[in-house]
Amino acid sequence: MLFFVRFKQQLTDYFYLRDDYLPSAQVEAWRISSLRIMLVSILLLCAVFVIQSAWQSVIEKVAYVIPMALTFYIALALLLLISRRYYRTSAYSLLALIILAGISFNATQHNQILSMIGPIVMYSTPFVAFMLLGWKVGIMCIALNTIPLYILINQISLADYVTPFPVQEHANYYVHVILFVFFNLCIPLAIARASTAAKRGNQFNIERNQVLSNQSQLYHALFVTAQTAKIIIDSNRNIIEANDSAQSLLLTSLPKHFIGLDIDKVFPELSNENSDLVVNRTLGAKMKVFELSVRTIDDKQHTIVTIQDVSAKALLHKTLAVQTQARQRLKLYDESIGLPNRQWLENKITTNGEHVNGTIALCAIRLNNGYFIEQKYGFLSLPKVLRKLADMLNEHFGERSFIAVLDKYSLGIAIPIIDDANTKTAINQLVATLPRNIQVNEHSIHLDCKAGVATYQQNVNASRLINNALHAVTVSELTINYYETGSQQRFIEHQEISILLSEALTHDELYVEYQPKVRGDGTLIGMEALLRWNSPVIGRVSPGVFIPIAEQSGLVLALTRWLINHVCAQLKLWELEGLAILPVAINISGPDLDQKDFKKYLINSVVEHDIKPYYLELELTESAKTQNIPDAIATVRYLASFGFCITLDDFGVGYSGLSKLTNFPVQRVKIDRQFITNIQSDAKNAKVVEAIVAMCKVFKIDVLAEGVEDLREVDCLLAMGCASFQGFAFARPMSKENIAKLMNNKLMPNVKLPLARHRV
Repeated sequence: MLFFVRFKQQLTDYFYLRDDYLPSAQVEAWRISSLRIMLVSILLLCAVFVIQSAWQSVIEKVAYVIPMALTFYIALALLLLISRRYYRTSAYSLLALIILAGISFNATQHNQILSMIGPIVMYSTPFVAFMLLGWKVGIMCIALNTIPLYILINQISLADYVTPFPVQEHANYYVHVILFVFFNLCIPLAIARASTAAKRGNQFNIERNQVLSNQSQLYHALFVTAQTAKIIIDSNRNIIEANDSAQSLLLTSLPKHFIGLDIDKVFPELSNENSDLVVNRTLGAKMKVFELSVRTIDDKQHTIVTIQDVSAKALLHKTLAVQTQARQRLKLYDESIGLPNRQWLENKITTNGEHVNGTIALCAIRLNNGYFIEQKYGFLSLPKVLRKLADMLNEHFGERSFIAVLDKYSLGIAIPIIDDANTKTAINQLVATLPRNIQVNEHSIHLDCKAGVATYQQNVNASRLINNALHAVTVSELTINYYETGSQQRFIEHQEISILLSEALTHDELYVEYQPKVRGDGTLIGMEALLRWNSPVIGRVSPGVFIPIAEQSGLVLALTRWLINHVCAQLKLWELEGLAILPVAINISGPDLDQKDFKKYLINSVVEHDIKPYYLELELTESAKTQNIPDAIATVRYLASFGFCITLDDFGVGYSGLSKLTNFPVQRVKIDRQFITNIQSDAKNAKVVEAIVAMCKVFKIDVLAEGVEDLREVDCLLAMGCASFQGFAFARPMSKENIAKLMNNKLMPNVKLPLARHRV
């Protein structure tokens, strides 16, 4: 049985019966297949003819028959040998042999009927030419066939002009059998192969059109629902698409206001090259500051412009700049308001910190509607409002506080902290009792105030304290916002973590946890290897902290190889313990693919530990950007051909996922968790997931949802056609010992994870 299977496979490969294999960039597989089918069938025909007629030809002394047949046989065999490398030469030569065969029939047969078979054989050349060489050669053969037509009409026989050849007794039988087989077997088989290729090609086009349709839907969903404003312009600098965020940001509600509009009318500062710039625009009654990121795609045929509203950030910078100028101009006093300024307050905080046990609370009170007050009641009204507010604050806190102007719309009050709870209570009561209206001249001016609070301790810069309070009041919409320092984050500085991580690779501080991958019923199908770090200096460090630092410092290459070697060794250990091992996924970054020896290292690792490549799943992250995309594609395809499973991770978070899906030999797609969370109630996310599942179904690619934390999400995803999951809904990352217990249970049929058993 195995012999017949291999023989069938060899025949399939030799005759190129699969249309997905293209041996040459210029010649389709089905053309070579048709050529070889014709050559082999004619060779078999010649072989049968030689075997059948050889002895009879010797007896009847018709010796020329054997050399002539052998000549054709050898010529056909040579054409078969060169049919792939020199396809066109072989095809043209086959046409020539058909013509020579026709001439031979006409020149060697004195029987008028048999002599006319030669021109009839030549009639087959257009069929062969159209099939093997295209319509131009086919039309040429049709034109040339007027010659055999003339011969047939006028009953011309070349045998009348040459020395008579002896004729076999059964020549009539041989000639008609050859003619029958040629027209009823050789040519029909080749035509059947071409017809099959056309049918497959039509089916492929139908599937491809479906894929393109799904890609278009997915792209539209990802683009339109993106939180970041984006517009696309063509090579003529005309806007061809803008998402909802862009329309909302630029105060345009209808797409027709964008489509077809010259980008220069919106942002004339944009260049045609990749760049980042900041521009100012007045939209409605507000001044907006936009940060633009310009990136060209499709060989500069299209450009994506990302727009971010950084007005709040720009306003903060502007406020700080105004304060700096005021400090230089007025030094310590704001004459327009009649209050001390920021520099004065900084000095007070610095010099008085020690006299209040080193702790001071600074409350920055901001007039949110300060600009409105200026515009409606005049610029002189705002200083009066701030002055009245300052008087109220001074009356409330008395001499134990220091009050100053922090910026155009803000006051600052420094209060000694005796008790944290009492101080917070006092500030809360103060803000709550601030008047909603202040009488200035004949106007009752409405106040919209909010406060930001920061604490000062010894050896902390006073200027930073004020900035912290202003930052707290700027970034929050709360009435009172307390600034939090985040001391741990400052302690874990980038460089220190980088150094410690480098040492961790050689000091056995790294370890691996495994998170199961399951089917909807909880059946274990694999796991993902997750790198963990327990530092003796700073304790457990989150992967969200040290992985980005490793990517920036270049340590990610060493981490990946450490993880590959560790996982291979663990898989082999489990196998030796008799466990039913399952595929383990490892994240592969762009820099890993850029290493020329990466595939060699990966293959050597599985060979050295004697495990099958199938048990190592390579997850290409969406952010896996490489320096050389063609080389990366070649590397991934090579690894896939070697048996490694290729998975596309974080699918849907960027544009490159579609490109990877079509260029890489992807076997599985992991839908990013941002589309999974609350999918049962988020219609947009549901549509995106449905589009991804539908597209993967066309590609025949497995789909896995990651970050699944709720069994209701599982039910929703199952209904959409997603059958594989990873997330807290089933299991958290666990130690190698605990995952081994699950793998041991996998030896029994229909084993489910514990949480899955309780599903209703």
